[in-house]
Amino acid sequence: MNKTKIIALFVAVFGTLLFLNDYFKPVETWEELNKKGMSAFQESRYLEAEELFTKSSKRAETFPPNDLRLTFSLNQLAEIYRIQSKYTEAERVLKKLLATYKKQSGSESVDVAMTLNNLAVNYRMNGKNEEAEVVLQQALKILESSMGPEHSLVANFLEHYAYLLKTMGRTEEAEKVKQRSQEINSKTALTQK
Repeated sequence: MNKTKIIALFVAVFGTLLFLNDYFKPVETWEELNKKGMSAFQESRYLEAEELFTKSSKRAETFPPNDLRLTFSLNQLAEIYRIQSKYTEAERVLKKLLATYKKQSGSESVDVAMTLNNLAVNYRMNGKNEEAEVVLQQALKILESSMGPEHSLVANFLEHYAYLLKTMGRTEEAEKVKQRSQEINSKTALTQK
């Protein structure tokens, strides 16, 4: 055998071994992907966490429609994008999450309100204050109707809304909203004693 044929044979065998190694490698489970994703997230390895949560959300899309693993993965992925200032990607994931929650829980659920709030934060951080206000008002309406107008979560959303209004230069409105939030928090504190 000449030298060229030996090299070609070596390359072919080596390439086949690499292919077989990838082919027979066990597929990571959703749980393994999320565990690694959480670890990467906690250690500020955001690109790695992004890749892992992308894989876990794709894996979760194969699960039954009401399986909570998809919403968990999408929430984590949206947060990873937001932390990296990838607001367009975060918006896309949050809208997908919103559609998923609407199918799972209905359009007036607390999950929908929480996702709308997260979408509002994403819009605000991306300088889209008008869009943030619209979705935050929707979130408040849902939350007030499902949890009651005096619930502590309503107060939290109102604080966020007050901050948004202040950012938009609407200081007088912001003060009124902040006052309402403080009143709810005061009532909540009294009932918890």
